[in-house]
Amino acid sequence: MKRLVESWVRAEREYHGNNLAAAIRRLNESHGVHVTHSRVSEWRRGVYVPSQVILSMMLYRTLSWALREAGIAATPAQMNQLRAQLWNHIEDDGKPFVELL
Repeated sequence: MKRLVESWVRAEREYHGNNLAAAIRRLNESHGVHVTHSRVSEWRRGVYVPSQVILSMMLYRTLSWALREAGIAATPAQMNQLRAQLWNHIEDDGKPFVELL
């Protein structure tokens, strides 16, 4: 999991334009959790593993960046199809929520 966490941090910065504080804030707001900088540091070092919901969100946010880093150009339609194949889109209290199948 250390690799996914590190990739998520890079994707948030390089692809989505969020520094770590903004990425953590987005994570907390979108999933109703209270993740701290120190917890992310522990995930990066492999001390703890993020929950399944957090891992799903990290992969969702990292997929486009990872494909681009690998030199794979996916169209928006292809990205939507990939997301539909991997994630369920659920309405949670009126807010969209994605969960890895």
